[in-house]
Amino acid sequence: MPLPLRTIFAKLYSPPADGVRQAIALSRSDAEKLPILESVAVVSITAPEKLPANLQAFPHILRMSFADVDFLSLGGRSPRTSEKLKNLFTEEQARQVRFFVEALPDEVRTVVVHCEGGYSRSTAVVRALHELYGYVVEHEQLRQANPSVLAVMLRR
Repeated sequence: MPLPLRTIFAKLYSPPADGVRQAIALSRSDAEKLPILESVAVVSITAPEKLPANLQAFPHILRMSFADVDFLSLGGRSPRTSEKLKNLFTEEQARQVRFFVEALPDEVRTVVVHCEGGYSRSTAVVRALHELYGYVVEHEQLRQANPSVLAVMLRR
C-alpha cells in the first residue's frame, strides 16, 4: 500500500539519523511530484508499453522498464500474461540496481523506487534493498511485493 505524499515528504527531509539509508516505494504519479534533493536517488520503473516517467533532473537516477508479472509462480497462462513474459525482470536488471545503489555517494540517504502503482515491482526492489543492504523501510508497505522480482533481486 503506497504511503501518503505528506509522509513521503517527511521521510525525504528527515532520513534516518544513524547513517543507514532508507528506501521508499512510490507510485509513478507521486514520484513525478518529488522535489530534487541531493540526498535522494531514484530507481524509475515503467511498464514496457508506457513512456518514461516525467521526473525532475535528479543527480542519481536509474531508469528501467519491465513487466509486472510473477513469472516464477505462473499456473495457467492467459494471453495477456504470455505477452508480459516477453518483458520479465532479468538478472542483468537486478545487477544494474545493485550496482547503482552500491555506487551512490554517501550523501544519498534515501533511495526512492517507483513503478506505475507503487505496490508490486517497486516494493519488491525496496524489500530487496532492505534484505541486501539493511535499508530502513516501511514493512507494512511491502506486502504486495512481486515475488519474482524479489527472488531475482536477492540472487547474487
